[in-house]
Amino acid sequence: MIEIVLFTFFAVNTLYVLTLSIGGHFYKRKEVTRSTHFKKIAVFIPCYKEDKIIAHTATQLLTQNYPKNAFDVIVLADSLKPETMDELKKLDIILIPIQLEKSMKSRSINYALHILPDTYDIAVIVDADNILAQGFLNDINDLNQAGITIVQTQRVAKNSGTSMAVLDGISEAINNHLFRQGSNALGLSSALIGSGMAFPYSVLKEELAKIDTPVEDKALQIALVERGHYIHYRKGTLVYDEKVESPEAYKNQRRRWIAGQYQMLALHFLKGIRLLSKGNINYFNIAVCHNLFPSRINSLILLFVLAPLFTILYFPYPFVVVRWWSVFGLYIAALLIAVPKTYYSRKMVTAIFLLPSVILKTIQAILQSKNANKQFIHTEHNTTEVDSTLIHKP
Repeated sequence: MIEIVLFTFFAVNTLYVLTLSIGGHFYKRKEVTRSTHFKKIAVFIPCYKEDKIIAHTATQLLTQNYPKNAFDVIVLADSLKPETMDELKKLDIILIPIQLEKSMKSRSINYALHILPDTYDIAVIVDADNILAQGFLNDINDLNQAGITIVQTQRVAKNSGTSMAVLDGISEAINNHLFRQGSNALGLSSALIGSGMAFPYSVLKEELAKIDTPVEDKALQIALVERGHYIHYRKGTLVYDEKVESPEAYKNQRRRWIAGQYQMLALHFLKGIRLLSKGNINYFNIAVCHNLFPSRINSLILLFVLAPLFTILYFPYPFVVVRWWSVFGLYIAALLIAVPKTYYSRKMVTAIFLLPSVILKTIQAILQSKNANKQFIHTEHNTTEVDSTLIHKP
């Protein structure tokens, strides 16, 4: 019975990922009319101890070719050094000092939303390490005017200096293909990533006010789809994001993600089943499917263990052995289908040799994930410029 239950779970997991992987190739970017009316945009940058890069990020955002009087760059400065604050004060931005007993992105943004005037139409959230491609705000404005108001843009790697950064960039690309463009192609809401997101200002203010968790992106996407909102994925509207450059940094980042995943599942599983019975497939997909199934690397690790294990235990029963290796093979195929062609390179081949270390750090992250969702785990960023060798096609 244990073997049957495990096989059924991983077979469904594989079918789910394979469906999204194939579906992602049918995604079509919606064409919208270029607008001559410019809505007021608030660009929020939650910033915790990012002294090395925040001034550069803010400066880059100010170069967006969007009317200067139609957008504000708002830095939420949590635990920055005095000299960094002095440097930021020289820029044409809104600088909001944040003093929190317990730092969280959701708390910083909520504080800013509470004190700022409601004069904005659109809210954009980016991370302190993000660089927006030129024309980003124009695209968001055009989409909003066309009625596409909640948007997750395409977050891509801005660095590839180490094998870990390459692997992290590939992981991001796979997740974009599966849970954003694949979901949209099948008529489902995109998942949020945590940055490169745009919302109607009033909607963000209302929904985020109810959220107080380090995994605010997961909680926010669930709240949005529960209320009938649809999250659009905008491939080709690029936000460059720094990828982790060492397995240790990867482990610390995944601890929070793993803990947050199962926290959301525990909170919303029963409601997901109930709303599915009422036809809310979007909620079930975002709240249950995204959190029930293990991450891509965790699924690979588990299948890598279980397929040989059941081969040994059930060697006299070939049909059991064949079905486990078939699921393992199909899962690998589903992931390969989701990798953009631009990532198939010498760097990718080299990066694959780092997988054993990544697997070890993933196991450590799982074991150390307890209570990781109750505190903000900071990932230090250092990269300011976008790696010119990276190619990201719309």
